[in-house]
Formats: sequence, C-alpha cells, structure tokens
Amino acid sequence: MDARRGITLPPPVMSVIERLKSCGYTVFIAGGAVRDIVMNRQRPVDWDIATSATPAEVSSCFDHVVPTGVAHGTVTVVAGGMNIEVTTYRHDGPYVDGRRPEYVVYLDDIVADLARRDFTVNAMAFDPATGELVDPYGGADDIERCLIRCVGDPAHRFSEDKLRMLRAIRFAATLGFDVDTRVVDAARSLAPEIEQVSVERIMDELMKTMRAPKPGAALLLMEKMGLAPHVFPELCSEAGEEERRRLYAACDLLSPEPEERFAALLWPLGPKGSRHVLGRMRASREFSLAVSRIIEGARDLEEHPSDYQLRLAVSRIGQDHLLSAVRLKNALRGDREEALTDMEAMEKRVQSVLAQRPPLRVTDLDVGGKEIMEATGLKPGPGVRIVLQRLLHETLRDPSVNKKECLLAMAREIGEEIKEEFTH
Repeated sequence: MDARRGITLPPPVMSVIERLKSCGYTVFIAGGAVRDIVMNRQRPVDWDIATSATPAEVSSCFDHVVPTGVAHGTVTVVAGGMNIEVTTYRHDGPYVDGRRPEYVVYLDDIVADLARRDFTVNAMAFDPATGELVDPYGGADDIERCLIRCVGDPAHRFSEDKLRMLRAIRFAATLGFDVDTRVVDAARSLAPEIEQVSVERIMDELMKTMRAPKPGAALLLMEKMGLAPHVFPELCSEAGEEERRRLYAACDLLSPEPEERFAALLWPLGPKGSRHVLGRMRASREFSLAVSRIIEGARDLEEHPSDYQLRLAVSRIGQDHLLSAVRLKNALRGDREEALTDMEAMEKRVQSVLAQRPPLRVTDLDVGGKEIMEATGLKPGPGVRIVLQRLLHETLRDPSVNKKECLLAMAREIGEEIKEEFTH
C-alpha cells in the first residue's frame, strides 16, 4: 500500500502508535479500518490498533488505560478525547461456547494474529508510518473482486463463532459484495447452530444489515445459507418462500430506517405477531411498538387512500409512523417502478395532510367534556366519551367542522341518540 493515498490518521491514534513504537513494540492498524482504507472509503470512524505489547505493557506506556477486554488481550487507551482499542497479537484458544475463545495466547507476529480473523477483507494490517500493508490472505484482491471469503476453512471459522455466518451476510450487504460459495456451503451445513448465539447478538447483526443500501439480497442470502428458519422461525412458519422473497424485495424500496424494513419483513405476522418476534429477540419496546404501528397503519390503508383515510390512520398510529406506513403499503405492491412512482406522490400527499394540522385526538377538538355535558345534559362518564369520539371521527372526515358551534350542534344530535342509554 502506498502511504501517499491521502489517509490521515486522527492525531490521538497516531500518538498512540508512535508511543508504543518508541517503547520498542511493533504496531499496526488492523481490522475494519484497514479494509476501509484499501477500499478508499471515507475516513474510518473506528481505529483498532494491534501490537506486540501485552495489555500490561500497553498500560505502562499510557496514563489513562481502561481494561475493557483484558482477558482477550484488549485494553482501551483514552487519548485526545478518543477511546482507542489496543489489542495484543494473539492466537485464540478453543471456542467452547460458540462465541468466544476460552483463552488467548499472546504472540509477537502480526501475520500469526491475522490468521485468527473471520474474513480476508478484515485480515489485513497497515503501518501508517511506512505505508506497509500486511495482507497474507489476499484481502485486497478479494476487495477488488468484491468477494467475502473466510480466512482458512469456512466451516472451522463458523464453528468457532456461529455469529460469523450472519456477519458474512452483513458484510456482503454493507459492502455490496458477493459471498464465496464455500462460505455459503459451510453456513448451510452449520445453520441450526446459529441458535447457540444470543438473540441480542443476532439482532445487532440484523439491525446493521437492515441499514445497508439493499438488504434484500442479504436476506435472500440468509435463505440460501439455510439460516432463515432458525433466525425467523415464526415468519417461515407463516409465509412460504415465494412470499418471503417478495418481502425481501420490498425492503429495498424502503428507507434505511430499520423500523420500516422490519415492518416489511414481519408483515405476514401482523402487529401482534411482530411485537412477539421482536420481544423474543430483545428489541427495545420503542422499536417493537414502531414496527407494529407501521404494520397496523399499512393494513388499514387502501391502495390509493383518501385524505380522510390518511387522517384516520395518523390518528391511530401517530404522525411519526404515517409516512412509513404509506411507504410500506406501496412497497408491498410488487411492481417496483410503479411503487416508486406512487411512493413519491403519496409522500407529498402525506406531507400536505400533516401540514394542515388536522385534529387527531379528542384533545384537539374545539370543545371539551364540560361543554359537551352542558350541551347534551349527559353526566360525566362513557356517554361523554362516546360523543367526543364521534365528534373526532367527523372532524377526521372533514377538518373544517372543528369549530365550537358546529361541534356543539352535532353533540346535541348525538346526545339525543344515546340519551336513553345513559340517563338511567
């Protein structure tokens, strides 16, 4: 690698590297930052440092070090307002729990350290001082080929950490790469073992995948690897493979906000079923509620909803979710070009409806409960609530009637209709 490619490391990162070198240790940038440098992407956000220094030796070189993962050779150096992870070259012991090695053995060779990493595109190291790229497994070539390959035998890599099967999918989605057939075959044979991984870790990978530009291909890859029935058993029980493919394609038409895309993915399960799945996967209550409301709104909307339907939907699911519900309804239609065209027009209509600030709740009405009781003679209780709800429905149908005189006139008529029921 040519150091003149224009990559400038943040000063705190460079100072940590220089300090460790001055103490006699070898130091490299490693992991995702190197991949991003080779791809000539925007400057990396996370800078991981690999070094021959042990955690104790790293700690002796700096004033502020946090032992964040010292059992596995990692400490965090706090420098210049940044938290910089520094990890000792290491060899991993056996992965008994399918997640983390039982122990690590420290090494003094960066090439040996790279041998433990998951994919070739992540198994490169870079010395910013000399411009040296250490790439023993052909990561740079795989970047040129837009290919995800494992370091060594894929079955062995996946047996160590089962989550790597989903990480392969995530990297393919976020980088726009293909996945090597050996990786797919190995994942297919080990797919049931993904259930050994905590749902929190699985959900974290899925969220990152759903933020990719085109998650549909990644979700198809999950099918091809045989992972879908183990990650989303409820969906696979409810929807056949063809329907799931349609849902995956719909995800690509939606915004990169995971709420919309999960709403498309879990569409066949309905609002309640989606909350069940996301609850099982330990998603936040806020996220689960957003997904279920988007599904609820899309289910209530007609294919070409009137302004009244839009107002009715937003009163039920909230302003924050109406646009997502409209997008979801369009995305599920199947015709990509037509859906995109209609989506743009519908988004303008939604913005127009919301800009009118229509009454969406009883509290938005130009009358209150006390005025309703005075106009109808009803006592406090369910009768007043019924009148207010019917008035809200009328104002959703025609916002121009949200005027006190008009509402009180309608309230008197409604009061006469229900008087017998609520005056005994």
